[in-house]
Amino acid sequence: MGCEQTSPEQIDPSVNPPVLLQASVTPATVNSDTINVGATRKPEDVLPIALIITAKTLQSPDRPISNVQIRVLNPNDYDPLAVEIMRDDGTAGDQTRGDGIYTAKTSVRIQRVEIGVFNVEVVALGSSGSRSNTILLPLTVFRGNHAPLVVLFEAPDTLQLKNETQLLTLRVRTSDEDGHADVTRVIFNSYRPDGTPSSGNPFQMYDDGGSIHGDEKAGDGIYSLIIELPPTTQTGTYRFEFQAFDRSNIASSTLFHSVTVKP
Repeated sequence: MGCEQTSPEQIDPSVNPPVLLQASVTPATVNSDTINVGATRKPEDVLPIALIITAKTLQSPDRPISNVQIRVLNPNDYDPLAVEIMRDDGTAGDQTRGDGIYTAKTSVRIQRVEIGVFNVEVVALGSSGSRSNTILLPLTVFRGNHAPLVVLFEAPDTLQLKNETQLLTLRVRTSDEDGHADVTRVIFNSYRPDGTPSSGNPFQMYDDGGSIHGDEKAGDGIYSLIIELPPTTQTGTYRFEFQAFDRSNIASSTLFHSVTVKP
């Protein structure tokens, strides 16, 4: 009779799966109308969106980590738009080597019309092939363009011809919550006293600091234009309609102003 010898070594060690404690994505919300890839914004524009993802893991000898990875998922078909391995080596955006905080920098490219909640999936893989809990981080992409505004800055109410050529200077001030640079053009249409449109409609206004257009300072949001009125100009009240347009070709509300031309 004999008995099986017991090995002093652990033959089948128990290895626990890794654990993700928390994670974050920056930015968590993206206004795609703040990303410009051309002079105007088009629905089919392909936009690059840069992301930084961090994840904190549980540091434990019995939970060895092979790697931590992220996937950015399309909300429509859940296909990955980006797949990255996160780093804990103090490089490529990671702050401190071996502190259990993993970092990844990635970029996704989507069309401007693609809005919604994209998921950033974070998971850690153990050295034995086990998987951690999965953290899903919402990435909200929306279109938040603001229409520009236009207000009267300088324009007379009346003008006398006096049998001479007169200069009519028109100036308007624009503003936009998305910044002055978002305004791409300012125009006006004019209508004669009998209601017929002027042949030059629409007239382009300028913010270029050029004296030829009557603009005093470039880039200050004040758009100007000088109109020459010959002595033969039809007298009466002219109507002017001003509008500003932004990179998305969104128009401001119409600003109306009347100028009465007297003999």
